[in-house]
Amino acid sequence: MRGQITLFRNAVTRRIAVVNHKGGTGKTTTAVHLAAGLAERGHRVLLVDADPQGNVATWLGVGAESCRMADLAAGRATFREARIEVRENLDVVASDWRLAEAEERLVKSPEREKWLRKRLRGLKEYDFVIVDCAPSMSILTSSALAFVDEIVIPISMEYLALVGVRQIIDNILRVNAKGREIRIAAVVPTFYQTNLRKNREILRSLRTYFHDRLAEPIRMNVRLSEAPSHRKTIFEYSPRSPGANDYRRLVERFTHA
Repeated sequence: MRGQITLFRNAVTRRIAVVNHKGGTGKTTTAVHLAAGLAERGHRVLLVDADPQGNVATWLGVGAESCRMADLAAGRATFREARIEVRENLDVVASDWRLAEAEERLVKSPEREKWLRKRLRGLKEYDFVIVDCAPSMSILTSSALAFVDEIVIPISMEYLALVGVRQIIDNILRVNAKGREIRIAAVVPTFYQTNLRKNREILRSLRTYFHDRLAEPIRMNVRLSEAPSHRKTIFEYSPRSPGANDYRRLVERFTHA
């Protein structure tokens, strides 16, 4: 299986989904900080929230009136109408609970998995488009996989999280079999605690399977868990914290690619 998935290659606009079918893996945390870190380094970034939980909006302080991902899904808004600038170099298409309603209509739509690719066609002004996926293999997640060329997989230090990764890889292989190629850009261990033997064992297992696609772990960090309540990224809230340093290392994988 490993030989059928290749590493990423540079493109004009890199389209990346942050995905894990299991919740609680640090998926939104990773999407927000990959996007914010790239923007901080001068890249033009669009962050798309394809999760009806709408945690990106909460984290970055986007008001309910500006959450227009459901309008984008329903064709009531273009992405240029739906996007909002939240930081220098960083635009967001924010989501809320209404996206779940839009998803129900998409299930019966002839567009189905193709809708996001159609709505986000021609994003030449961005260096990166980051999609935060829902924690399930839904139409929303399928549409993200139909749009992107690369994925980032956050994995919490739990054995059940490894099961979710196999499901993701199976889905990638199915997409690749249809003539498209999705590449694993990074597998990101999250909530890592060096003093726990279980964490070290899982990390060894991940390294054996993913080799150089395995990123350095994101350590368990109180400051990182506090940041969203202040509507700040960890780079803004506690820039010298372990969480900030760990996510900077992840961003460097993409700036040096």
